[in-house]
Amino acid sequence: MDSPKSPRSPKVLSHHNSMKSLRSVRSQKSMRSLKSQKSTQSIRIFNHHHDTYQTCFGFMHVKIATCSIGFFALLGVCLTLVYCVFTSQEQRRPNMKLYAIPMIIVIIALLYMFVGILQQKAHLLFAFIALQISITFGVAVLIVIILISVACNTTLILQFFVDTTLSQSEYTKTALTALVGLSFQLGIHIWALRAVCGCYRYFTDIHKFEVRQAQTNYV
Repeated sequence: MDSPKSPRSPKVLSHHNSMKSLRSVRSQKSMRSLKSQKSTQSIRIFNHHHDTYQTCFGFMHVKIATCSIGFFALLGVCLTLVYCVFTSQEQRRPNMKLYAIPMIIVIIALLYMFVGILQQKAHLLFAFIALQISITFGVAVLIVIILISVACNTTLILQFFVDTTLSQSEYTKTALTALVGLSFQLGIHIWALRAVCGCYRYFTDIHKFEVRQAQTNYV
């Protein structure tokens, strides 16, 4: 007959339990180290080409789009200033120079935006974003006013936009042409606003990434 197994001594049991606890501690440490390595690897890599930072159906980065918007806006401001100055001198219309005063606000907003792009500071884009929102809202309101005036044939309002001394069909065509142009302009402004807001988010995410990376390196 088989002899019954002798019970383990307390020393053997304590040694066995200590080995189990040691193995569990080691496994926990290894899991923590793996997680920290994965998190460190994910933090060290910033995806500059994420879909969030793309515009024009993914064909252009928001930073490049913002630079292009600023360049063409500055070009438009310069051409407007030149037109106002030469028109006021040639046609003796000094009031044309007054149209150059609002351009100062645009120039200041553009300067802030260019500095923000160079230094990658998101808060410097606020001025241009606010200006773009104001222009977009103004163009949208103007489209609604002209559309209602054309639908109701309100010459009292249309006389500020078209020549109402012409026949109704003629100034209606002119008003509709103006509506098409304003609608196209509204689309451009909405796209520009979206691109600059995307650039703002891009710079904000870069700053957050740098802060997390600095905290990880410090720890």
